[in-house]
This record gives sequence, C-alpha cells and structure tokens, in this order.
Amino acid sequence: MYQEHELSEIQRQVKPAIILFLLLTVMCGIIYPLLITGVAELIFPWQAHGSLILSDGKVLGSELIGQPFSSPGYFWGRPSATRPPYNTTLSSGSNLGPTNPDLKERVKTSVTILRQSHPQGEQIPVDLVTASASGLDPDISVASAYYQIPRVAKERNITEKELTALVNDEIQEPQGFIIGESRVNVLRLNLKLDHYIQSRAADGNEYHSNGEDERSPLSTELVNIQEKDVFQGILFFIVLFALVVPVGRFMAHIYRGEPTVLSPIIRPLEQRILSISGIDGAEEMDWKTFAGSLIIFNILGILFLFILQQIQQYLPLNVQNFGAVSPDLALNTAVSFASNTNWQAYAGEETLSYLTQMLGLTVQNFVSAATGMAVLVALIYGFSRRQTALIGNYWVLLIRSIWILVPLSILLSLFLVSQGVVQNLDEPVTVQLLDAARSDGINDRVTQTIPQGPAASQVAIKLLGTNGGGFFNVNSAHPYENPTPLSSFFETLALLIIPAGLCSMFGIMIGSNKKGIALLIAMTIILLPLIGICFWIEQGGNPLFIDMGVDQNPSALQPGGNMEGKEVRFGIFQSVLFAVSTTATSCGAVNSMHDSYTPLGGMIPLLMIQFGEIVFGGVGSGLAVMIVYVIIAMFIAGLMVGRTPEYLGKKIEPAEMTIAAVIILIPVVAILIGTAGAVMYQAGTSSILNPGPHGLTEILYAFSSAVGNNGSAFAGLSANTLFYNIALALGMLIGRYPILILILALAGSFAMKKTVPPSEGTLQDHRPLFIIWLVFVIITIGVLSFLPALALGPVAEYLILIGGL
Repeated sequence: MYQEHELSEIQRQVKPAIILFLLLTVMCGIIYPLLITGVAELIFPWQAHGSLILSDGKVLGSELIGQPFSSPGYFWGRPSATRPPYNTTLSSGSNLGPTNPDLKERVKTSVTILRQSHPQGEQIPVDLVTASASGLDPDISVASAYYQIPRVAKERNITEKELTALVNDEIQEPQGFIIGESRVNVLRLNLKLDHYIQSRAADGNEYHSNGEDERSPLSTELVNIQEKDVFQGILFFIVLFALVVPVGRFMAHIYRGEPTVLSPIIRPLEQRILSISGIDGAEEMDWKTFAGSLIIFNILGILFLFILQQIQQYLPLNVQNFGAVSPDLALNTAVSFASNTNWQAYAGEETLSYLTQMLGLTVQNFVSAATGMAVLVALIYGFSRRQTALIGNYWVLLIRSIWILVPLSILLSLFLVSQGVVQNLDEPVTVQLLDAARSDGINDRVTQTIPQGPAASQVAIKLLGTNGGGFFNVNSAHPYENPTPLSSFFETLALLIIPAGLCSMFGIMIGSNKKGIALLIAMTIILLPLIGICFWIEQGGNPLFIDMGVDQNPSALQPGGNMEGKEVRFGIFQSVLFAVSTTATSCGAVNSMHDSYTPLGGMIPLLMIQFGEIVFGGVGSGLAVMIVYVIIAMFIAGLMVGRTPEYLGKKIEPAEMTIAAVIILIPVVAILIGTAGAVMYQAGTSSILNPGPHGLTEILYAFSSAVGNNGSAFAGLSANTLFYNIALALGMLIGRYPILILILALAGSFAMKKTVPPSEGTLQDHRPLFIIWLVFVIITIGVLSFLPALALGPVAEYLILIGGL
C-alpha cells in the first residue's frame, strides 16, 4: 500500500505507470499481433503470406507487387522512382513537385521512348509516364494496356485482336462497380501472355476471350468529374454517418462502465489489470495529478522505444539482421510515436525489426491514441460536473480507451488481411523476375526480394488511432499495406470513424446529443468542400504535360489527372479523399505522395493541419481542441452582444479564455518559428528536393506536421538528418504535451464552476447560427495565421505553374 503522507500525489503514480505500461506492452505488442497472425494463418493464409503467385511450387512473384518490364514483347508497367526500379526493399515515390524541371524532363524522356515504340500517334495515357506513390504499383490503366497492344502484338507475332481479347480478360473493374478504378495487373497479364504464346506454339489455336475481343465498350466520354467518383463519395459518407451514433453510444457505455457485448471479457480483465497495477479505480484525480500521470506514462514510452531501437540487433524476430538505429533518429522516432505524431524519417522495411515494430510502434499506436481519448473524457467531465476538483482517473480512462481500440483493430486487421495486407513472421521471399537480365543492359536485375512481416495488425491501429506510422516506407500507398480500392475505402473510413463517433459520445455524456452533432456538422461543412476542391484541382492534371501529347482526361479506361505520386487502383478520388482525411484527423498515413500534388491541391492537406487538425481531428485530442475553438467563438460572441459568455452552462471567464488562447497560439508560433529557423540555415535548406517555392512548402509542411502531431510529409524533404531529427522532435513535444496539459487545466477550471441555467440571452450552441459562426472563427484563425507563409509557398508555385515556367 502507498503511504500518502510520504509521497506526493504525482510520485505515487510512478509505480502504477511502470506496471501498467508493461502489461499494456504485453497485451498490445505481443498478444494482439500474434492473435491476428494466428487467425490470419487459419482463414486467409494466401493473403497473409503476400498473395504469392505459384507455378509448379515455384514463386513467380506477388500479385500485389509490380515487377520491372522493359522488353518490347512484354507490357510495361509504370515508371518507378525506386533504385533500381521496383525495388521492394525500399519503396518510394519520386516526390517530384509539379514544377520541378526534373519531373518535366523525365516525362519528356518517357514520352520519347513510348513514341519510338508506338508510332500509332495516339495520346499517351498519363499513368504510363508518371511514377506511382510506392514505386511498386502492380497495375496500369486499361487505356495504358490498350496503348501497348500494337507493339506487343508485333513483337510476339500475334494479332492485335488476339491480344485485345487477352487484355480484356485481365481487366479488373472497380470493386462494387464504383469503388476504385478499372485496371490491369501487369505481372498477371504478362504471365498469361507467356502461357498463351507457349500453348499457341504447341497447338496452334488462337486465344478466344470469354468476353469481348474488341476494345472495351465502356464509355470514354467522361470529362472532368466522373459519376463513379461522385457515387463513391456519397457512399463513403453515408456509411460514415450511419456509424456515428452506434460507435458514439458504444464508447459512452465503455467510459461509463455500462454493460456492452464485450463486458464479460473486459470487466474482469480491467479489474485484474487495475489490481496488479495497484490502482484504485474508484479514486479520481484532480487535473494536476491527471497531467502528472500522463507525463510519467509517456516518458516511459519514449524511453522504452528509444532503448528498444538501440538493442534490436540482440533481440529475436530480426529476420533481416538490422543493427541499432542512430541515436538522433531513434529519439525522433520515440518522441514521434509517443506523441501520436508518427512522423517517420526512416524506411520501415530497411530499419526496424519485426519485434521493434510490434513491441515499440504498435504499442505506442495504442497508448498514444488512448491518451488523447482519456484527455477528452476528462474535459467532458469538466463540463458535466460542478464544483469539484476531480476529473476522472487517468489510468481507468486509458484502459477503457484500449477496450475501444483493440476490438475495432482486430476486426479491421482481419478485413485488411482478406484484401491482401501481409501478416506473418516470415523472412522476405526472393523470386526470379519474369523479364530478367537483358544483354542491352536496360534491365540488369535477375531477382526481386518481396518483403513480409506483421503489417496488418499495425496498419489497423495506425488508422483507428489516427497515428499514421507505416510498416513500410510509403505507408498506405504500399500494396502490402493497402492492396485494393476496397481496403482503401475502409482505411479511410477507419481514419474518421472514431473522431466522428466521439462527437456523438460527447453529446451523450453531457446529456445533449444534438450539441455533439452540431460539432460534427461544423467539421463536415469544412471537410466536404475542401475534398471537392482538392479533387477538382488534382483531376485537372499538370498543365506542363499538355503539349507533350499526354492524355490527362479521365474516362472509364483511365483515372487521368495528376497521377504523379498516386496508385492506379486508387486513382484521383480515393487518393484525395485519403489525403484530406488523414490531415484532417492528425493521422499522417498516406496512400499518395503529397509532395507531388499540384500546388493548390497540396495546399489543402497543409491547411487541414494548420486549422489545428480539429476537422474530426486526432482521436480525443482533435475534439478537445475543437471545444477550445468553441470556447473562443463563444467568448467573441459574448463580447459582441455584451454579456458573459458561457458554454454548456459554464461561464467562460478571463482565466479560461487565456488558457484557450494559449492552446491556439502554441502551434502557430512553433510552426512559424521552426520554418523560419530551417530556411535560415544550410542544415535546413540542404534537405530540400524541389527548388523554389515548393522547397519552402516542404519545410513548412514538415514543421506543421510535427507540431500538429500529424506525421504526413512532403516527403521530398530529406528529414533523416541531425538537424531535422532534433528540431522536429522538439516540435512534436511542444505540439503535444503543453496542449494536453492546458486542456486538463481547462477541464479542472470548468469542473470547479457551478452550472448556470440557460437564459434568453444564451447563444444556443447547436443552432445553425452557432455552427456557421464556429466555422467562420476556425477558418479565420487558421487561414490568417499562415497566409503569408502560404503565399510564399503553394500560392507562388501555382503562379509559376500556370505561367508555364
């Protein structure tokens, strides 16, 4: 038992913090991923091991991983930015900005080669000359496959009609008719082509398709916005909003300790964990003890993850024999994952062992998200209670947040495995390339090493916890993290479902669901137009490609638009939906390379971060900061009408307004000072990939992402340097913990107040007028704070682009 007279309240929390941290590490870092691995092995063994294509017991490749093809008798895939092309040991996009001269020259070179090999004079489909986000895209558009038919038919000495029939049999339609893009898997098509040539030589019969032997009869007259994408967007938000109330109600029941379907499992387990940890679940904390417990627990997480990276070479499950991570990178990574930022200045597939990913990253994905959720509940208690110093027990709220995250992660991870996300403890698989070494030296590779690992269990929680840390370098653009349009649909849904559900939970726990839904409506009013604007801009393509004979028009046969840094299976709409959602929620996962977006298209994700990531926001912390914006909006409105402002029956006085103002100002000041410092010194500017205004945007995005605890990047910036590892780690700490502590101080202040009954002069905080006013305040603060920096970065680059420079 603790001697309270000998130890301060905060000191008393050290031992429970250590024990609970160890218990959660075992549960979330060992039991959870091994459970997913075992179930995946039983139900989806082929997908769990990489969707490998076998012939006579020999592995020919993976259905999800592209291979390099350069021989004229094969269909070619997309340009790959990896070195060498389609290098699976280090996935990467080009990260070339739309105004980068290197991008223009590379596309010119690709166009010249294609023109020489395809003299038919047709416009070249855009995906055939633009690099994918992963460098491993297994697909090309249907239009790109059709474009190559004359060359391949001539080289293989077969008719174009035969080859068209073969291509048509390999067309994969959008899933459910509207999700994703029509596409052709290049490896499967070339394997089928080889098999056909061999069988034709043996029996002399021509190939007859089960379908058409003419080019697809689907309409190609769609220009600008495709109807499919509109329906896909409508379906997405119908599913999202249909889940808001059930998810919110479930979370409210968990936090209140009320019965749920999971109660027979989690109630005795919770009591056991509390007992072992020496925690009295009925004992609540004031805001200072709550904050102290939070800081102690997070310091443990940072230290543990840092040490784990230093000793991983001595630990098991290091099948690639990785050594220790450099101290500055290890510190950056430890702070990143503990702070729910999940910024990655390293490539997962060549840096961290399976054990480090499981014990370190997966655990922090759970507990950092749970910390944000616990702080939100403490703030809710601050409003729902009166004249008390107590705002809940951090340890209880942390554990109950885990009970929300783990079941959802199990469901999502198993679904993702069914789509092809890998989940195993195997060593990488080496395969013989189909188009192996050629005497002309165009392709001097013979083999390809296909990665493996327990990815699905980490991908699920990185999304549901709005964390963002990818198992592989290119995150959810990697075919082994996000293999199908349907997986991307649900990964994007996972980004938003808990933040949206928390709005409903907030309403339920304060006794007025409509007040929580009002916040959800305000978020949606900001989110939807920005998704639409970003989609419209990216679908318009790159003006510099127009005179090159590149077809950027969308149709049923190709996504069109600005396809640099995007995967064919996702196309423009799913890429944009993910990009805007991931920056709106502070997740940081990406399924496309933001650095290759058009200037104004890339500015939209940047703006979502700079709004404070409150448009849905990170789990817990996002809604908490949104409530801070509500306090500011109410205070300003109160000044305008000449009465003391209040929210949820609690008066907003100078002390609360001061705290709210500081919370809003911290990220603004930290981002601008960090960016200014980086552009002043060579250590900051030497990491820039793209010249001119785009380079400034890369730095501005990096500090916005770090301080905003987002983690996504304009990844052309080489961030794995001593300067950026230290500077961005500092930004992550400033953007996370002072704000959480101040939110807790705000909760403590409101909890001490008595509830004031509403009067005729009270601004109704769920009416349309309030919602519109709140949106206005958010946009005004967000845009005006960063307008000069945005003008020097993306806006200036846009003017350069439209000027054709």
